[in-house]
Amino acid sequence: MAKTADTLSSYQKIISDIQSGKFSPLYLLHGDENYFIDAVTQKLEDSVVSPESRSFNQSVVYGKDVSCNDIIAMARRYPMMSDFQLIVVKDAQDLKEVESLISYLEKPLISTVLVLSFRKGKIDQRSKLAKVANKYYEVHFAKLRDYQIREWLPIFAKSKGKILDIDATNRLLDLLGADLPLIHNELEKIFATVKDEFVRINNIDEHVGFNREYNVFELQTALGARNFNKSIQIAHQMSVKMEKGELMRMMPVLFSYFSKIVLLHSMELSNKQQIATTLGVNPYFVDDYMRAKANYSMLDLEWVINQLKYLDLRLKGINRGSASDGDLLVETIVNILNRKK
Repeated sequence: MAKTADTLSSYQKIISDIQSGKFSPLYLLHGDENYFIDAVTQKLEDSVVSPESRSFNQSVVYGKDVSCNDIIAMARRYPMMSDFQLIVVKDAQDLKEVESLISYLEKPLISTVLVLSFRKGKIDQRSKLAKVANKYYEVHFAKLRDYQIREWLPIFAKSKGKILDIDATNRLLDLLGADLPLIHNELEKIFATVKDEFVRINNIDEHVGFNREYNVFELQTALGARNFNKSIQIAHQMSVKMEKGELMRMMPVLFSYFSKIVLLHSMELSNKQQIATTLGVNPYFVDDYMRAKANYSMLDLEWVINQLKYLDLRLKGINRGSASDGDLLVETIVNILNRKK
């Protein structure tokens, strides 16, 4: 079983073995990080059976549509004009009487590669199924923490022949959160567009989310300066092109920004590098944070945080009415900047 800290190393090991042609009779994949479950499954689909013989030797079925007896019957067949046959059971959590697979798994056919993909949480490690599967490839892909995603993204970029710098990585996480499938899709688009080997923060701003002039980072800069006209202009422009879920992804960015200003009020540091380290930002942005500190008292910041919390509740359906996400954004920005002293 792969523990949380082992998710990345387990993934890299399994991919390395697949690339080397070292196939196991069984892959039982489960956990909360569906990205890696799907990525391993796809890698096996691309690697075990050659394209010209897949119609004979590759089967993809779903747990709700197949019985365990059907799976066993398929697994006991021999491949045709191929060293292996591949059977992929997606959404294996929907299988009924899954323990009935144990009789086959105790003596699997070496020429069959069986993939059981459980995409909704972990299986019971005390079950006989897990104990039998542990002889082969039974991998639990736990949800990654933010710091682990930061470790993973440069590795993924390198596998694509790209170099992702730390600022670009942080900006990507700020914009998209810890949603690995979404991050993967956005990076694939960026890699296809950016011809340079290096992917920098400006590439993320240009290709992910809003136009460079109208994104959440430009908005927070305008808010930090308490520039009412600029803030409202950006909010209005963003509201026009706002995609589904975009505002919800912006929320952690704005919370983090104003939380850093709160932290800055409690600091007695004057060295720019020390301030940057404490805040977890690039030293280049320290002056912006210092200006924001001067523009927002602690009472102002309490008001801002409360407005953001109220926005979060409304996005979840409380007191929302018929307002669109764009309407809610503009209204929140106006309220933040119009606090009565």
